[in-house]
Amino acid sequence: MTTTSHHLTRLTNTGHFRAILLATLVAFTAVAQGQPKTQSAPAVTVFPVTESTLPQQLVALGNLSANQSVNITPQINGRIVGLYLQEGAQVPAGKPLVKLDDREQAAITEKARIAHAEAKRQLSYMEKLISKKAISIEEIQAQRASVDSLNAALQAELATLDNYTLEAPFAGTLSFHDQSIGALINAGTVLTTLDDLDTMKLTFKLPENSLSQVAKGATITATSDAWPGQTFTGTIDSINPRIDPLSLTFQVRAMLANPDKRLLPGMLMRTVIELPGQKQLVVPSRSIMFDGNQRYVYVIDAQNKATRRTITTGQTIDQYIVVLSGLHAGERVVNEGVVKVSDGRQVKILNSSPALPTSPVATIKGAL
Repeated sequence: MTTTSHHLTRLTNTGHFRAILLATLVAFTAVAQGQPKTQSAPAVTVFPVTESTLPQQLVALGNLSANQSVNITPQINGRIVGLYLQEGAQVPAGKPLVKLDDREQAAITEKARIAHAEAKRQLSYMEKLISKKAISIEEIQAQRASVDSLNAALQAELATLDNYTLEAPFAGTLSFHDQSIGALINAGTVLTTLDDLDTMKLTFKLPENSLSQVAKGATITATSDAWPGQTFTGTIDSINPRIDPLSLTFQVRAMLANPDKRLLPGMLMRTVIELPGQKQLVVPSRSIMFDGNQRYVYVIDAQNKATRRTITTGQTIDQYIVVLSGLHAGERVVNEGVVKVSDGRQVKILNSSPALPTSPVATIKGAL
């Protein structure tokens, strides 16, 4: 009897414990369901969309060439008897540079000169006889033709004789040479080069869509790694009237003064053309999110609520991107903390990012 009573008491206590546990769980569930979950608003900074006038630049890489450049090359075969090439020297126009052995040609030329002089003497004598009607008109006309023919032969020999002396066609700077007096050279052999370095040509390419922004006479600036920290100024001299159908670029040539001879042919230069500023809307690059090919930002309204807005963007300007459509001046977009924001969510604004804290410059790149 005692054992049975003890067993009943244990069952009663166990059932009472279970009842208490069940009631506690029901009460906790009710309390949990009666209190909705709360989510704190993400902290962000915002950027006020401002319409600003931004200076623009066209930037491209170009190569220098001399205003005038020529290879000093003989037109005939010959042996060098005079060599007046001083490497790196400045020479005036007409200065003799190389002399070839011209003794044989000089003799041929002299023979042609004598023949021409004798024909002229005979013509002069025949002109005196014609007044006396001692000769016919046909004879004197034939003699005049002979004089003209011999004169043409003399001029040809004189021109050939000139080929034995190579002169500077213009004032310029001589390059290196590997010739010596007495050497036999063939026609077409490049003896040295002559460059006019007082003015340099800078040729570069620009994209087709910038054609309307470039004009002859516009000022350009150029820099080179060979002269760090120095800027060279020039003007656009010509614009190629043809567009490359493959690259959709066109060539531009500028002229740069080079009085100190610091610029040399073949040098690579970075060219910058300043363009008039245009009013454009910009937002920070980090404000823009991507969804496939679409770009969007989060716009913050007066109640600090974020709204997703699809935008169309233009070129990149430093750490900013031009907005072509989708935003208006005065609106606020999320700047820092954009990854924590979703459409329709409340945000906590820490501070407003200043509009254009730097002075961005729109850079349009050419054929770099």
